[in-house]
Amino acid sequence: MRPAGSLDRVEGMLIASGERSNFLKRLSSSRFLLASWICLLGASLIAAACVHGNPASDSGDPGFPFGPSAIGIQPLAYVQDLKPILDRDCLSCHSSRDARGNYSASTYADVVNGQRPGDAKSKLVVDCAPGGNMYPYFTGDAVTKATMVFRWMVVYNAAQTR
Repeated sequence: MRPAGSLDRVEGMLIASGERSNFLKRLSSSRFLLASWICLLGASLIAAACVHGNPASDSGDPGFPFGPSAIGIQPLAYVQDLKPILDRDCLSCHSSRDARGNYSASTYADVVNGQRPGDAKSKLVVDCAPGGNMYPYFTGDAVTKATMVFRWMVVYNAAQTR
């Protein structure tokens, strides 16, 4: 039994006027909304407590941009990484003496001449990508070599050495 108070007086007035059922509907509706907000807030706090800002533990190859390759994640540079590929697969047609397509792969300066480091639309990147004009001339694992050219030019801005 509840003590007599202002709620009883309001309720009594509403009963007298015949609006008791409307009052109870509004009261239960507001209680429902309040309970819903409390549940939503509680669920949000629980979810937030479960999320941690831990760094990714996967250090494997992200498969960028042509799919997983054998190189993994490593900084790339012309002298250590690209020159051996270009010497083996490109110099027979793109040397200083026989620069087919007016492109030489003999020196670092020749390789970056006319390229836009950091730009995936650079001619070297486009020609060496799968489906590009020079892609079929890669020996061995062509995907890995195309990925190395891409990452060297775009991600590492055509770095000369590490």
